[in-house]
Amino acid sequence: MFWALHPWLRTYIHVTFIAFITAVLLMPVGIVMLRRLGMVDQASPGKLHKRAIPRGGGIVLFLAFAVAVLYPNYRDNPMKGVMLGAAICLVVGAVDDLRGIPAVLKLATLVGVTVIMSLYGVTLNLFKFYPLDLLLTVLWIVGVTSAFNALDNMDGLASGVAVIVSGIYLTIAVQTFRATGKENLAWFGLLAAGLIGANLGFLVYNFKPAKVFMGDSGSFFLGFTLAALGVMGEWTESRVISCTIPMLILGVPIFDFAYIIFARILKGQTRTLYQIISHCSLDHLSHRLTWIGFTERRAVLFIYLVAIAMGVTAILLRNGASLLDSALGLLQGLAIIAIVVILMAVAARGRQAADEGSPPGERDIDRTED
Repeated sequence: MFWALHPWLRTYIHVTFIAFITAVLLMPVGIVMLRRLGMVDQASPGKLHKRAIPRGGGIVLFLAFAVAVLYPNYRDNPMKGVMLGAAICLVVGAVDDLRGIPAVLKLATLVGVTVIMSLYGVTLNLFKFYPLDLLLTVLWIVGVTSAFNALDNMDGLASGVAVIVSGIYLTIAVQTFRATGKENLAWFGLLAAGLIGANLGFLVYNFKPAKVFMGDSGSFFLGFTLAALGVMGEWTESRVISCTIPMLILGVPIFDFAYIIFARILKGQTRTLYQIISHCSLDHLSHRLTWIGFTERRAVLFIYLVAIAMGVTAILLRNGASLLDSALGLLQGLAIIAIVVILMAVAARGRQAADEGSPPGERDIDRTED
C-alpha cells in the first residue's frame, strides 16, 4: 500500500495527533490563566450562555496548531506567509479579548496581513495582474475572516466547522499530491492537518456545555488561515470552477454571513458600513434553527452536516471529468444553499409571527438542552 507507507501521509497523521494532544493537555492550564487575567465572557440577556465562561482559548488553540505544524521542520515560503499572518491575527484577537479594540482596526489588520502574505506568494492569480489580484485577495480574506468570526456564536460550532473545512482541504491536498507527485503543496496539507488536530482538542472543552470560548483570538486567526488556504489550493484549470470550489468548502460561514447582512439591511437594522461590521445579534443560522425547535446541540450538528455536504460537493466538482459533472456539482451546491436559505427565511417568519402575538402553541421556543 503506497499511501500507507508514504512519508507525507505519515507526517499529516503525526501533526494531527500532536496538535490534538497539545490542545487537550494545555487547555486546562489556559482556562486557569484566562480567568486570572480576567478574560471572561460574562453572562447577559443578549447571550446564550448563563454563566461566566473564560474567553481567549484561541491562544492555546494557536499554540497547539503552531507546535504541530512546525514539528516536521518543513518550511516553504507560502507557509511562512500564512503562519506570520495567522500569528499577527492571533495577537490582535487576543488584545481584543483582553481589552477590546475597534472593528476598524481589525479590518486594517486583515488588509495589512494580506499584503504581507502576498509578498510570500500567497495571492489569487486569476487575472495575472498583481494589483487586481491583490485587491480580490484582500476582499476574500476580509470577507471569510469576518464570516468565520460571526460563525463563533454557539458552543462547538466554529471549531467543528473548522475541522470539517480543514478535512476537506487535507483530502484535496492528498489527492493533488497523489495525482501529480509534486511536493509544492505539502505545506497546504500540513497546515490543514494541524488545524484538524488543534480544533478537535479544543472541542473537548468547547462543545456544549463549553468550559472555554475561543474568543476573537481564535476566530480571527482561524478565519484568516482557512481563507488563506482557500487562496492557495490547486483547484482546477477553469477560473469559474476554481473560484467556486473554495466558496463551497467555506459555504457555511460565507452564506450565513451574506444572508444575515442582506436581511439586516432590508430590515433597516444596519445602514452604514460601520454598523454592518460591528452589529451583533442572535439571528444567524444556528440561532434560527433553535427558533424552529432545534436544541443548541442539534443545531450545531445539523450545521456540521451542511458543511460536510458542501465540502463533499466541492471535491466532486473539482474531480469532475466533464462539463456535465461540473454542472451537476454546481447544481448540488446551489440546492444545498437554497435549503439553508429557505430554513432561515421560514424561521424568521415564525419568529416574527410569535413576536406579533401568535397563539402560544404556535410560538417558537429557544431550546438549550436535549
